[in-house]
Amino acid sequence: MSFRTTLIIILILAGIAVTYFLFLPEPNDQNTENEKPQIQQVYDLPRNEIRKVRLSYADNAYQTLTIEKYNQVEWQITTPFKANVDISKIHEMLDDFLNKRIRQTLEVSEYDQYGIETPTITVELWKDIDSSPNTFYIGKKGIQFSVYAKEKSEDHIFLIESSALDDLAKSPTDIREKSLIKFNPNSITEIQFYKPEELTCKKVGHDWKITFPISTNANNEGINYILTELHSMQVSSFELDGEDVPITLEKYGLDTPRIQFTLSDGSETYGLEIGSVVGYARDQANTDEDRVYVKSIHQGGIYTVATDIFHLLNKTAFDLREKRIIDFQRGDVIKFEIQSKTQNIVGIKLQDKTWELQGQGKLLADPQAVSDLIYGVDSLEAAAYETDSPNNLAQYGLDTPYIRIIFTMLGEDAPVTLLIGNFASDDTVYVKTSNSDQIVRVKRDLVDKITKGVAWLRDKKLFHFTIDDPTRVTVSYKDDTQINGKVQFTCQRLGTNWRLTQPVKENAKNAEVNALLYELIDLTAEEIVADKKVLPDDTTGFNSPQLQVTLEIHKQKVYTLQIGKRTPSQHYYARLLHQPEHIFLLNDELIPKLKTKLEWLRVPEVE
Repeated sequence: MSFRTTLIIILILAGIAVTYFLFLPEPNDQNTENEKPQIQQVYDLPRNEIRKVRLSYADNAYQTLTIEKYNQVEWQITTPFKANVDISKIHEMLDDFLNKRIRQTLEVSEYDQYGIETPTITVELWKDIDSSPNTFYIGKKGIQFSVYAKEKSEDHIFLIESSALDDLAKSPTDIREKSLIKFNPNSITEIQFYKPEELTCKKVGHDWKITFPISTNANNEGINYILTELHSMQVSSFELDGEDVPITLEKYGLDTPRIQFTLSDGSETYGLEIGSVVGYARDQANTDEDRVYVKSIHQGGIYTVATDIFHLLNKTAFDLREKRIIDFQRGDVIKFEIQSKTQNIVGIKLQDKTWELQGQGKLLADPQAVSDLIYGVDSLEAAAYETDSPNNLAQYGLDTPYIRIIFTMLGEDAPVTLLIGNFASDDTVYVKTSNSDQIVRVKRDLVDKITKGVAWLRDKKLFHFTIDDPTRVTVSYKDDTQINGKVQFTCQRLGTNWRLTQPVKENAKNAEVNALLYELIDLTAEEIVADKKVLPDDTTGFNSPQLQVTLEIHKQKVYTLQIGKRTPSQHYYARLLHQPEHIFLLNDELIPKLKTKLEWLRVPEVE
């Protein structure tokens, strides 16, 4: 066959194809299907107007299921038991059925051969609960993936898509709400615990109060956390509903539940009981996390839920009461005083928001330590409550407190005062506020820091100068690699450059000298541990320091840093000679950075 003949054949075939697609109509099966009416259109049943649904089944494996809409949005299963419904699932089920198109209508005289006399599924839909429903019988399957159906009041039958059988074959579990309790956390006004102990909490305004067995403020954050977690908690599995629940409580540890409680929003009451842990083979792969049996008091069913619920609700009055000892606006503090038998410290907030310590001269305060003091006292929580009787102050060392901390607030006349008394045997300490008779015990961690006084609160940066301030630097340190076992050099600033003046006189490398100065500027003590009276020089090593750095500042100031022995905690003792009473601890990693070698400073000779 020639090329020309082949080309003609191809062009003819292409023409036929174009003619087919342009001029011949498409098969109208799909168009016809889409034009057929939906059930909701034929019987005037918009999904949003349906108020009640009942599904009945020929198969005894399925229970008759009744679902009712109890407000404008939410649905509830009413038979075979009461339970909340997953709104999205009931909407999906109704849409699947109501949107089915009536493929064909058949006039018949006998219904039995179509399965209508004993329908597989009976669907009853109420728009008005007080009136008669629209009732649909779903019968046998027909041809082309269809199923026969009939509306009760009509004589004819019709065909709809056979997927209706699957869409409507629902058990209560298929559509029920998986939330453990369906409620609005913000609407709850009362919580009542019966186990592990009797306890009542009531909401007054925006705050929670414990009203039984004591009357005190509750921990708002803690209670709101419980409500939020309960609101989001999901059922792991639905175990039992209906009449069999009361006779099987012992099996689930619910005859004597470990926890019982109720929530009330003023109109509805919700409650749960927590039973035993669900047993399962722990050597099985991919097992669920531990679960517990839970009984819904307000709905009557038994479920399993993650054991988190036990830890969430296993609360006593002590757990839920407000444990903060003192409450003030941290950012408004402009002055603090620490009064003790050994020293009085006054902290003043300066204009630039730094802090200055007064009492033993004036020292800059460590901003982190001051923050830890203010925030630590404000967030101090009770580890135990002792008494609210003011007659027992001496017993707790609070008649003449060991420490008194006073905070002055901006714009407030009355200061806030915390009294610290005796130390208990369990690493706690007795405290009370000046405006309360309640005596409590708190962990002593913060108090241990406070007892260090200035040593804790003072600024821990050893030097305060800029890179351009020093005019002379002298460094001396022990070095066993040297002949005399010692390195010592002095650098003098000339204009903007540095020059070695000892042990040689020559230009120095500016970058190396500045590197040493930057290390000194950043030098920060880990801790101020003691004063000279407590630690003698032979203990600290200051009688023969292993490293000494002297800085002369152009403002006629001289600072000398001495670094002594290494401590068992891998730190080094250090002090400044102009404040020999304060002894610092330096991180051992900092010391090698200060041991600048002479050869690093020298400028190589140019040949």
